[in-house]
Amino acid sequence: GCSTDILDEEKIVSPPVNSYFKTEKGYKDLVNSNYTFTRSRFAGGNNFAPLVFFGTDLWTNGSDGTFIEFNAYNSGIQPANPVLWNLWSPFYQGIAACNTAISRAGEVEEMTQSEVNQKVAESYFLRAWYYHILVMHFGGLPLITEEVTEVVTTATRASEAEVYAQIVSDLVFAEQNLPETQDEFGRVTKAAAQALLARVYLTLGQNDKAAEFAEKVINDHGLALLDDYSRLWDVDNRENSEVIWSIQFSQDQRLNGSGNAYFLYFTPRYDLQPGMTRALENDRPWPRFVATRYYFDLLASNRENDSRFAKSWKTAWIANNESTLPANMQIGDTAFIYVPWDVPDDEEAVLEQKYGVFDINDLYDGENPTGSRELFPHMRKYKDPLRPSINSGVGTKNVIEIRLAEMYLIAAEAYMKLGNLPEAVEHINTIRHRAAWPGKETAMEITEDQLDIDFILDERALELGAERLRWADLKRTGKLIERVQLYNTLGRGNIEQKHLLRPIPSNMIDRLTNRDDFEQNPGY
Repeated sequence: GCSTDILDEEKIVSPPVNSYFKTEKGYKDLVNSNYTFTRSRFAGGNNFAPLVFFGTDLWTNGSDGTFIEFNAYNSGIQPANPVLWNLWSPFYQGIAACNTAISRAGEVEEMTQSEVNQKVAESYFLRAWYYHILVMHFGGLPLITEEVTEVVTTATRASEAEVYAQIVSDLVFAEQNLPETQDEFGRVTKAAAQALLARVYLTLGQNDKAAEFAEKVINDHGLALLDDYSRLWDVDNRENSEVIWSIQFSQDQRLNGSGNAYFLYFTPRYDLQPGMTRALENDRPWPRFVATRYYFDLLASNRENDSRFAKSWKTAWIANNESTLPANMQIGDTAFIYVPWDVPDDEEAVLEQKYGVFDINDLYDGENPTGSRELFPHMRKYKDPLRPSINSGVGTKNVIEIRLAEMYLIAAEAYMKLGNLPEAVEHINTIRHRAAWPGKETAMEITEDQLDIDFILDERALELGAERLRWADLKRTGKLIERVQLYNTLGRGNIEQKHLLRPIPSNMIDRLTNRDDFEQNPGY
């Protein structure tokens, strides 16, 4: 036993929120917490990556793909599917944190009103960001805008229009009160609010406002496209003139939570090839997402003029494993190449005397995937060589959530829909000039007669592919069902109108005391 003279127990508790949040430090800590749940999008395990990559025209499942029901549009898409809860739950936790900061803004005692408005504006932006992603996937939602201080067991759904009205209202406040710059990289700014407004207005079909706010971002903040597209994906270039807002991760594992796992998902099993073993510089293999035949053909179709494939995809691997080296190979030589186009038989025969050669015909028979799909070109926008070990699944790389090139594409689409084709073409050509190989700028230019919504979608695939926008892009343009039927061999026979919305998670509905009155999305 213990006697009181040798054991002195001290009760340690968190600061009482009613007093702590009134202080400058307490309120800033509260606003900081609003950012935490943005990372949930990139956590390892059963996160909701299948919702943003599968089920489009650009991606299908690799050998290690899980939750392929979201690619096949089969009966596995049902309310109990954990992927849905992995989006819903942390985002509503993020909304709850934002609501607390917004509700308590009037109680802060150690800051001026202007200082409070700047900090609470971050919460308005983040609440709008959380709701925007949720409403795109689920439609009408429980619209919660006040701090929850007691147990609530009922819920009702606001209409999609009501949710979007709240999103716009939040972003207008944020745009009016956020500063031009922030002392800490990763905090949202006035440009970020304007950029998200441009996204939202484009989704709502308010093309004049979409163009207006995209132009503000392009012209008013000193932002600039990087000269070299490849520098966007350099882990040593996280802060640059094209980033409008990025979600932060850390190399300090104590601060990194579950980290950013996206470096895993596009990486082939290069380690199974002769002369190869796992290495940090090549990322850890976990082939979950592989480009469709349509996407590879699009990427390869103009590669002599367009540098974007070469600057964001890996096609050659360097031998690093002496124990499995072929007789004609040394450490540092090319071990194998994988290119998404046809290599003529005579050329392939010559190259195979030096290293392994794989081409599009090893991955696809026409449009149909073949084999195990464990080896393919590596999409390297998430490449992360700064992790602590090769087998670590906890990535450290920031994720660019909004960047300047998207604003040019939003403006171009909005101008096209408004009938202003010259402005639309000018904005597209600005992006294509940056993408051009030196001396190929003229060859990359387009003319007004080439411009339609399918061209815009193809250009967005070339510029923004794998940046988590495609499913929403196809839905908002009315092209999701059409493009899945055209280019997604697994999902084309199953996709139907109900798939324009996801089912509301049963984890949510089953907890309600009024669950019989809570409406599920049609067809689920």
